[in-house]
Amino acid sequence: MDEQKTALQRLGSRFTMGLLALALLLVVLEFILHRHGEVAAEDFPLFPALFGFAAFLFIVQVGKWLRMMIMRDEDYYND
Repeated sequence: MDEQKTALQRLGSRFTMGLLALALLLVVLEFILHRHGEVAAEDFPLFPALFGFAAFLFIVQVGKWLRMMIMRDEDYYND
């Protein structure tokens, strides 16, 4: 069982390192390659990453608000 756990930990570490290497490569390519944006804002460095992160934060916050509005008590149907 311990061998399986360590094998999974190694696989997780390799996967994490692979994702970090890919992210680093994409950041480097961001400054080397030129993107042709539809609007001027898209030409700023790292715009897609920043826009995606802002959209993620917006979606999470709206989800929290919806949960507060829609969520019922645990025993709502038993009353």
